[in-house]
Formats: sequence, structure tokens, C-alpha cells
Amino acid sequence: MMQSTSQTEVAQAPTIVETFPVIGITCAACARSIESLSRSVEGVRRADVNVASATVTLEYDPLVVQPTDIATTLRDFGYDLIYADQPTTALAEATARERRALAELKRNTIGAAIGTVPTVALAMGPWHTEPWAVALSALLTTFVLGVFGRTFFVRAWSQLRARALAMDTLVALSTGIAWSWSMLALLAPSFLRANGIEPHLYFESAATIITFILLGKYLEHAARLKTNAALTALVALQPQSVHRRSNGDVQDVPLSHVQRGDYLRVLPGERIPVDGFVVEGESWADEQLLTGESLPVVKRPGDRVYAGTLNGDGTLTVEARAVGHGTFLGSMIRAVEQAQSSKTPSQELADRVAGIFVPIVIGIALVALSVWVLLVPSAVSNGVLAMVSVLIVACPCALGLATPTAVAVALGRAAHLGMLVRNARALDAIARMRHVVFDKTGTLTIGAPRVKDARWFISAAEQRMLAPLLRAALEQNTHPLSRAIADWLAVEPSGEFQFEQVRGRGFRAWNDTHTVLVGNRDYLAEEGIAIPDAPGVVATEVFLAVDGSAVLGVWLNDSIRDDAAEVVAALRAEGMILHLVSGDRAAVAAQVAAELGIEHVAAPLLPNQKQDYVERLRREKQGAVVMVGDGINDAQALAAADASIAIGTGSDVAIHAADVTLVGERLQPLLSLYALSRALKRIIAQNLGWAFIYNLVLIPIAAGVLYPVAGIMLHPMLASAAMAASSVSVVTNSLRLRYKS
Repeated sequence: MMQSTSQTEVAQAPTIVETFPVIGITCAACARSIESLSRSVEGVRRADVNVASATVTLEYDPLVVQPTDIATTLRDFGYDLIYADQPTTALAEATARERRALAELKRNTIGAAIGTVPTVALAMGPWHTEPWAVALSALLTTFVLGVFGRTFFVRAWSQLRARALAMDTLVALSTGIAWSWSMLALLAPSFLRANGIEPHLYFESAATIITFILLGKYLEHAARLKTNAALTALVALQPQSVHRRSNGDVQDVPLSHVQRGDYLRVLPGERIPVDGFVVEGESWADEQLLTGESLPVVKRPGDRVYAGTLNGDGTLTVEARAVGHGTFLGSMIRAVEQAQSSKTPSQELADRVAGIFVPIVIGIALVALSVWVLLVPSAVSNGVLAMVSVLIVACPCALGLATPTAVAVALGRAAHLGMLVRNARALDAIARMRHVVFDKTGTLTIGAPRVKDARWFISAAEQRMLAPLLRAALEQNTHPLSRAIADWLAVEPSGEFQFEQVRGRGFRAWNDTHTVLVGNRDYLAEEGIAIPDAPGVVATEVFLAVDGSAVLGVWLNDSIRDDAAEVVAALRAEGMILHLVSGDRAAVAAQVAAELGIEHVAAPLLPNQKQDYVERLRREKQGAVVMVGDGINDAQALAAADASIAIGTGSDVAIHAADVTLVGERLQPLLSLYALSRALKRIIAQNLGWAFIYNLVLIPIAAGVLYPVAGIMLHPMLASAAMAASSVSVVTNSLRLRYKS
């Protein structure tokens, strides 16, 4: 029994989810290999690889395993997991290593080309049968494969050991077979002729395959680095060293050594390294990264500053309150990483196909060879040619890159436009959205209500006595309505209260002598408090009660966001069905909906009723349902929608519940998000269509199906060029999303 309890505790142990860069990911089959190898380590619950960003997201039990243990396992099979104390440091290191890998690819490509050109010239010239020409071709090809193509063979061996075949396996097999057959033909031609086989040489094919594949990998790698340009740019905004002040001295230390409470000096023109508060100095800061506002913001002692923003012409001393991944910039980086690690339905399909693709291709190649040997014994060399062409023309890379590359570019573009996407699946839903459900306060309105009318229900003497008490209670709550009423009271607060939020209705505050209730009419009625007759004002109404008696009624209105009408009109023009749900009075919600032209209104609704409303729309199955909100009372509805969008100025609960956060205070990015999602859907369809058609058409041709009717065989040199072009075309097509506005 004790053992069973222990096992249960282990199974329920808390886990950590982190994303790490990995060097050595080249295709979807590599991703499957890394996932299976990572999951084989005890303590790893989940492993998801993103090919385009070259990262792996791991969920693991820190009491059982550490990232260094997983890195050791992957390193044994040719993959290098980059681990550092700060995620930004790991990303910076990974980017630097990727650039070094790109430079090495360039050198290998040039070196292979230098060896391949004379090999092809020798094979195509009039001297191709001369012994010296054949010997030189063999020497050059061996040099190209053994030096510049060595990586393919090393990784193929690692993949074979891991029982996870990938593109490197196909390249190694095809070039190895071509070279081996050619060496046999060179060294034992009489043996082949004695068996009725013409000893054809394919040295130039093996060398050309390596050169074209290296060229394709170089172009693909260079393009893939661009897909992560947005993430790399975010990482670059955080300086790696800072000026820390301690005991009157200022020392330069790595950012990873900074702790909460440290004092940092930020010189003119430097990036602010942490989130915190100014304690000395005066300057201005460029906060366009956070707000989209291009005008600089004045910073004085007591003002908040953010990591990654640019200090102006003054020197500041900042007290660190959040460092590294705890900063707002860190949350942006994590959001992009998290979204890249999530997979759309089309990517999951492509991954499943890529997982079985390599074994199927090897099977087709063997069948092609067998058919040639059985049907045309005298043309075994054609069978070898067909097998090599099939192995090399097949392209799992195009399949594996079709979706993640496009998604990575789209996520980077979204971040640049002021949208943080946490779940890539949300983009698929937004592209299909039919219903858009808006919250009112703080979403369609600015969330800064003003008191329109107010009525006391007590005497003037009681008002003077209770007003400081009410303000102290109101200041316990951060809701815009509470803040507006507190400011309207215009008295100094008096007293301390305990506080309890009643979601969607109001709140209760109490101390040893008084209990204050603040909320809508229904909330106070539920508590048995009678509301005196009140003016019929079409506005948001809030009532305040002390010790069981109503003392004050307040009516507030809110201004509609400047861009709300434009956004609503644009969505309606796209054929969207628009809804407004609110916890406010029905008359107030209807008034806002009428001003904006929203046809469906539901109010007043509690948080669970908003959730029910969204779920009912989803059950109707008339397209995807997208919820846009900002407050705590929207969290349930946001979680229930096909895709959820939070305004960046909203509550932390709403932002964390949403798939997408619109940075800043504007709704306009919602239209850009919709356009970007639709463009992403088109690009993915084009990429997958090209990848599938390419393989479906060229693999049979490479096997020789056209030879009986047209005498056409796909030469391995052309096959390698086609294979390289297919991967590059998919990545290049995805990069078009970088310019989508």
C-alpha cells in the first residue's frame, strides 16, 4: 500500500516546461528522433520539436532529471541541446552557433563544388573512359564524400543507432551506393561483364548529389535563420552585461548575476536591462516595443521602466524588480517560444507522414532495384541508378518544413505588429472565425469610466463620516469602476479592510467595525439590501452599502475606443457575426452595441454565463468562435472559445487565459491578426501541396515508370538538384509572410 502511494506521488509530481535551442535539426524525421530520444530519458514527460525554430520544448520532473542529462543523451546521437541559466543567454548562444554552422556549410559547399566540377568535366569529356580520368574521378569523389559530405554519414549512423531514420540516411545511402557501385565497376569490371552487367560509373553523380544537397542546406539554413529574426531581435534587446551599483562602487557584471533589489546604472543610449523603478536621475525612454507609441516617455524617480526599452539622454539608477524571463520582455520571448512549440493540425499531419516517410522511400528504392534486376537483368546498372535517384529525390524536409517554417515567420511578424501569440493553433481558428464575441468594458470601451450621476441615500453628516471609509474600501479593488468612484469621492481614505472579490457582481470589504458591499443591483439584492428609488439613467450603475444599508448609488459611463468602430465595421464587411457580452446593465450594453453596429447583445451576464454563451455558439458549428476580452470575468469565456484574444492593458488572468495578447491599448491589431492568419493558412496549403505533389510525381519517375513508354530515367544529379530546390522553395514561400501587414 505504501509503495502504491509513493508511485502516485511520483506520477503527480510537479513538472517544469522549458524550451531549449537544439543544434543539428535538419528535417521532420530528425525532430521525431529528438522527441523519442528525449522521452526515453527517465523523468521526461513530453518532448515537442519545432523544426523551423530548431527548438525542443520539454516537460520534465526536476527531481528526476535535469536538462543537462537530456543534453548528454542527445549529444551521443549528434544533436546539441543548448542549456543556460537564462533563456535569453541560451537563445543568443544558439543563434551564434547557428551562424557558425551556416559559415561551415558555406565552406563545405564551396569545397564540394571545387571537387565536383572537375569530376563532372571528366565524366562528360571525351576522355571519360581513360584510366587516368576514371582514377582521378574516383579520387575526387572520395575526397568530396569523405571530407565535405562526412557529416551526412556521421548523422546517418547516429540515426541508425537511434532507430530513427531521417534525410541524412537517404543522402548517405544514395551517395554511398553510387560510390560503392562505381568502385566495384572500377576495380572489377570483368566480374560484372561476366555476369552480363555493364560496369557503368556514377562517381560524378555521388559528388554532384553531395554538392547540391549542401547548397540546398546552406540556402535553407540561411532562410531559416530569417524565420527567427523576430525572436532573435527580441533577445538582442536585453543587454548581456549591466552596471551594478554596490556599496558606492559600480561594476560591470553579467545580467544573469543580477537579483531583485539590485541597483543598476543605465547610461544614455543603453537598453534598460530589467523591469523596475527609477530611484535616481531623469531621462526619457523609447517604449515603442511595449505600447506601439513612438513618442518618448519621461522617466523620473518612482516611474516604472521595462527591460529592452531604450534609455534617452540621461543617466538613470534603476532598482531591479524583475530580471531575465521574469520581465515583460522575457514574457514576450516565452510567448513566441511557446507558440512555436505548439503544433497546428496541418503540422501534426505532416509530422505523422514524415515519421514513416523515410522507411517507405527506402522500401520503394529496393522495389525499384528488384524490378529492374528481375525484369531486365542486363540493365542492373539502371536499377542502381533508379534506386539512387529514388533515395535522393525524396524530400522529407519539404514536408517537415511546410508548416513550422510558415508558422515561425507568422509568429515573428505578429510580434512585430504588436501581437503575442501563445498558441499556434489559435491562428488556424482565427483564419476560420465566423463569430467574434466582444466584452464591453475595457475591450470596446477604454475602461476608464467617469461618474455621470450619483445619489446619496444618507444625510450630509453621515456622508462626511462614511466617505473616507468608502474610499478606503474602494481602493482595495483595482476595477476601473472602483477607481473612478474613489476619485469622485475626493477624500482621504480612512481604515484598513480585508477584501473578497465576487466575480461578475462586485466585492465585499470588512474590518472589525464595518462591512462594505460594492456591486450591481442584483448583488446587493441577493444580500438582502433594499435599493431606494434611483434615477433612470442609461449608464453603468454601482451601489455601495455599509453594514446592511445602501448609502450611495453611482452611475458611470465609459468612452468607446477610438478604433472600435473601424474594427467592428471591417469585421462586419468580412461577413463576421458580431456579439457583445457584458456584465453591465442591458440598456448600457445595448447602447454601446447600437453605436458600433453590433447586432447580437447579451447582458447582464455572469462569468459562467459568458462561458455558456461562447460554448453555445461553438455547438452550432457555424465556424470558429473567437472571444475578445480583458478582465477577470472574461477568463472563463476566453478559455471556452476556439481562439481567445486579450487586450494588453487587461487583467493578468485574462492575458494568461488568452491565446493571443494585443500589446497596447488598441483594437486595430485584431484586423492585422485576421489578415495574417488567413495568409498563413494559404501559405501552409501551398507548401504542403507543393511538398506532397513533388514527392508523388518525382518518386515514381525516379523509380523508372516512364522508361518503358518514353525511355526517360531521372539522373541522380537532376534528382539532387530537385530535392534541394523543393526545401528552399518551401522556406522561401514562407518568408513572404514577413511582409504581411
